[in-house]
Amino acid sequence: MFEYMNYPRAEGGLLSALATKFLPKSIRWRLHILRPQQVGDQGLIPELTALSTAMSSKPGLCHFIYGEDTYFYTPLWQHKNKKVVATYHYPPARLDERVSHSILCHLDAVILMSESQRVWFEKYLPAEKIYVIHHHVDTDFFVPPSQPADDNKKFKVISVGGTLRDMKVLLETIQHLNDLIGEENIEFNLLVPLRERDPFRRFVNVNLPDNISDEDLRELYQKSTLGFMPLVDCTANNAVLEMMACGIPVACTACGGITDYLKEDGALLLHKKQTSTEIASDIKSLLDQPLKRKAMGEFNRQYSVENFSLDVISNRLRGFYSEIMAR
Repeated sequence: MFEYMNYPRAEGGLLSALATKFLPKSIRWRLHILRPQQVGDQGLIPELTALSTAMSSKPGLCHFIYGEDTYFYTPLWQHKNKKVVATYHYPPARLDERVSHSILCHLDAVILMSESQRVWFEKYLPAEKIYVIHHHVDTDFFVPPSQPADDNKKFKVISVGGTLRDMKVLLETIQHLNDLIGEENIEFNLLVPLRERDPFRRFVNVNLPDNISDEDLRELYQKSTLGFMPLVDCTANNAVLEMMACGIPVACTACGGITDYLKEDGALLLHKKQTSTEIASDIKSLLDQPLKRKAMGEFNRQYSVENFSLDVISNRLRGFYSEIMAR
């Protein structure tokens, strides 16, 4: 996004160089353990890299795009002339684990990924400091296939990611779909973490691609009949946005902020109380309706372009920056 907007990274300056290159490990360790979530150098080094920018008296704006992990010590040195904002990605249930409440008041504004986070932030910030700017997707890269998938061949279902995914429901639903449809008539591509893969290896019709390129991922989306995303919680979800941009229907748990992104015209929205048997039945019903699936995929593509493309979200960000700088 920021490369697309041609905005510079907050890096450089003598203090940042000294802090990131010569800070003793013993001090770094002590700085790590003070954070609510001990993310180690992944949180500390980006924050120190921005030190020179944040403490400069030159008016401007510094945006911490992973506020949970990289905005913690900056209030100790940020200059009063510098506007500082942060984006927060995690759902409310995890924000208490990752965010120090006392530092939020030092921010000029926060950006949230969905409306589902607003209530949590309203406990610590006035409403005028809270903005929702939805996650983007590169709709010029993630595109529908040039030729539609052949519906006479076996169904292909794709599921991607590991964070806040409901692996138990995914596993059980695959078994039920195999029973309902026959494993020879359906194929699953699961791009899940290595630690989650062993239970799925017993299925002959489950592929577990590893370390694939962006182009290969796009091709898997394009060849899919359906995206299946059983979730525990979420704010935004990259995989869902990529599926939408590639023009396929999505079956997804209606939790957290997902309905900021998915609409019923393009998605089978699943309830958390549904059993895996019920979910499999609903998915089979959708798989049996090719015209409905086609319409849902077309809706998802159009909706993603109109609401989440790089052009749309970058314009929202520019408007946000202008408003914050004008205060």
